[in-house]
Amino acid sequence: MIAKLKDGLEFEISDSIANDWRFLTVLRKIDKGETSLIVDAAEFMLGEEGVEKLAKHLEVDGIVPTDKMVDALTELMSSVNELKNS
Repeated sequence: MIAKLKDGLEFEISDSIANDWRFLTVLRKIDKGETSLIVDAAEFMLGEEGVEKLAKHLEVDGIVPTDKMVDALTELMSSVNELKNS
């Protein structure tokens, strides 16, 4: 399925990600405070190449702001949920 940021950047995300126990486990740990696992969740969703594509898209003056990366990942997850519910 295609996940899309509001600015138009698109990513192909596997339909099976929503049914992957390991991904769900990582999300649960993030909710419990293990915020560093957001990197693992990003790689589950986008793969290493997708994470790099997103990082380059968000880069400002040689830095990828962590808050912007987290916001974009959240937006992509919301986009996937909207597609599944439509």
